[in-house]
Amino acid sequence: MPENERINRDGQISRRQFIKGAGIVVGSTAVGSSVLLGACGGEESTKTVTVTKAVDKYVCPVDNMQFDTLAALQAHFESEHAATGLNTIALNVNGKEYITEVKPYWSLTFVLREKLGLYGVKQGCGVGECGSCTVIMDGRSVYSCMVLAIECQGHQIKTVEGLSDGITLSSLQQAIVDNSAAQCGFCTPGFIMSARAFLDDNSNPTMDEVREALSGHVCMCGELKTIVDAVHGLGG
Repeated sequence: MPENERINRDGQISRRQFIKGAGIVVGSTAVGSSVLLGACGGEESTKTVTVTKAVDKYVCPVDNMQFDTLAALQAHFESEHAATGLNTIALNVNGKEYITEVKPYWSLTFVLREKLGLYGVKQGCGVGECGSCTVIMDGRSVYSCMVLAIECQGHQIKTVEGLSDGITLSSLQQAIVDNSAAQCGFCTPGFIMSARAFLDDNSNPTMDEVREALSGHVCMCGELKTIVDAVHGLGG
């Protein structure tokens, strides 16, 4: 993790605890599907590893004061906690609103993973070349490593966790599983999110259109053909 994106991880759950809390048995075929596809499992609390949470009240993450509006919270934070170098923002992710504190240079990838616990968003190259961090923002696929989290307030963000209901995979996720279109699975969530945004715009694409839509992604395991076949088969 880059030096300027490290945070204090004391008290956070371990990866093994996270997998256990998601109701997934390590070593079973579920690891090759649900975990690596980023499909959710378990309650929201098993994924949220910092003080950030879905909001019902606007609560200051530093002193726990409550406010009726986001604007009031932000004004309080700027007045009382400016020395921390942090800002408070509201992020709408997978249909839920989160209040979190961010630094101006934190990427959306970093905040989704390290502040919201959405580990289906993968940190790959960090420079917008591999596609592993892809999410959907306002209906369009974007590389989240190239977006500053502080600029995302007011936008609708969807990660791979938002495609399933926590138990049943979406049709696109299931197509990837059925076609054995993942090996290590690291790049798979990014492919899925680009494919989802693409299919939402073009429900009956040609093979060449699918190839073009997924051309911004890299799979080091060599599963490009099976991924393209899975997406094309679902669309056709």
